[in-house]
Amino acid sequence: MRESGGLGTIPVRQVGGSAGLWRPDRTGMPGRTGGGALAGAAGGRSAAGQGDRLGSGQDGGQSDGQGTAAGWPGAARRPGVFAESGGQDRPEAQSGPQVRGGTKRSGGLLMRIGDIPIRLAYSLGAAVLTGVIVALIFVLFSGDQPKDPAGVGRAVMPAAKPSPTVSPITLPALPGATALQVLPGTPSTVLGAVTDTRSALTYASLGAPWESKAVPSFSVGQQVGATRLPRTVIASGPLPGATPAKALKSDADYRRAALNAVRWTIRGHHPAGSKVVWTASQRPAGGKGWLLAYKVTYEVNGKKRTSQSALAVIDVGRRKPSMLFVTVPDGRKRLWADIAPLMASVRAL
Repeated sequence: MRESGGLGTIPVRQVGGSAGLWRPDRTGMPGRTGGGALAGAAGGRSAAGQGDRLGSGQDGGQSDGQGTAAGWPGAARRPGVFAESGGQDRPEAQSGPQVRGGTKRSGGLLMRIGDIPIRLAYSLGAAVLTGVIVALIFVLFSGDQPKDPAGVGRAVMPAAKPSPTVSPITLPALPGATALQVLPGTPSTVLGAVTDTRSALTYASLGAPWESKAVPSFSVGQQVGATRLPRTVIASGPLPGATPAKALKSDADYRRAALNAVRWTIRGHHPAGSKVVWTASQRPAGGKGWLLAYKVTYEVNGKKRTSQSALAVIDVGRRKPSMLFVTVPDGRKRLWADIAPLMASVRAL
């Protein structure tokens, strides 16, 4: 806004309407009003008093009916020329954001960013920063392997003990049909018959020195002396191992079953490293099945020892047959004579 030094015009802004020009009154004195009190002097002009306020909100060029200029509301408070203290008496139309420095505040993206809560902005920023740091750590250190020359970080596990290998029992080929021979010695007294209901077998019960004792892996047993190897044993029970997939019918089936049973007795009832020589291979005297007799050679305390043994697999009317087993070491040679009579007495119940 600027003021002319003479009777010219002063461009002003009309509040609430279009801009107009302030015109001097008819007497040619600038700044006079009919109600009194605008300072007319140029230079250090100030308000000398206040007259009646003009109630009209019309243009400053209109007169009040007495030929004086009315101005506009709040003109006396205009800073610089009219000493306006601020926007106290401005109409409500002039309230709102003002233009400063000739620029206008943008109401677009910046205003929207300003509406975001500061806590949410901090949270988002912290989350992004944390993700970046974690990714960098993973990329930088994923290939690193800590050195452990002393093996401290390794789990101390006891060395697994290898399972003991079971050496296979090698048996010679069976001979053709060979009858069981009575061996020299003194036969024991026959006391009666043993009835083994579990294995469905019956056979001779021998007197002293034989005694009825439980024998591991068998249902009924008789024994002489201690249980340590080599044993002196008579025992009966179901055929060891799984039930055959098919019922045994032919001599070959029973012979094969008897051969596997002999292999089982060598492993469990004779010293390790025992060798076998067949002495008999025939059908049993009292039923369907197969009988094998054999001499077992081994070492005890560095000395060569021998046992005479026999085994009969008997058909008892079940899918799994039963068997009778006897073995006598050379320390009781006189009892070798019990083997042939015993095997001849076995029957199915």
